[in-house]
Amino acid sequence: MPDPGPGGWAAVESLGRAVFAVLDTDGRTDYAEWFEEFQEDPQGVVKPALTPAVGSGVTVTSALLYVLPAAAWLVKLVAERLAGQAVDTLGETVRAKIGSLLEGRGGGEVPALDPDEEQVAIAALAAWARSVGADAEQADTVARAVIAVLRGGGAA
Repeated sequence: MPDPGPGGWAAVESLGRAVFAVLDTDGRTDYAEWFEEFQEDPQGVVKPALTPAVGSGVTVTSALLYVLPAAAWLVKLVAERLAGQAVDTLGETVRAKIGSLLEGRGGGEVPALDPDEEQVAIAALAAWARSVGADAEQADTVARAVIAVLRGGGAA
């Protein structure tokens, strides 16, 4: 599970909160508590069984499980110049634009991803989410929600 490092947690929190707002339509998930647990133990939050511990107080369902891990992966990926296969999959231009979108949440002119670049980013995010246990539908849902948030001007 990626750890975005001390400086990346604010970006993960902001992006994650915006994506949660898109996906958590029933409002049953306590985002602040989920984020705190994820920050304390990124590895432990998404387990093979994908079931929060009984009594943890956190109820996260379906694709929501993968929002914070995907946000952390994307933030870390953008922050690193060479991060293995995913960087190769995204390409330098797409990674740079996503970095600008993440940094440009406060306003100003930010270069948008074109439709082909969005598809590359969605495919990379979905592939990564599947690699940590999401099924195809969950992975696609999270990837598209992340890109929709970025398309809307970042994770304000």
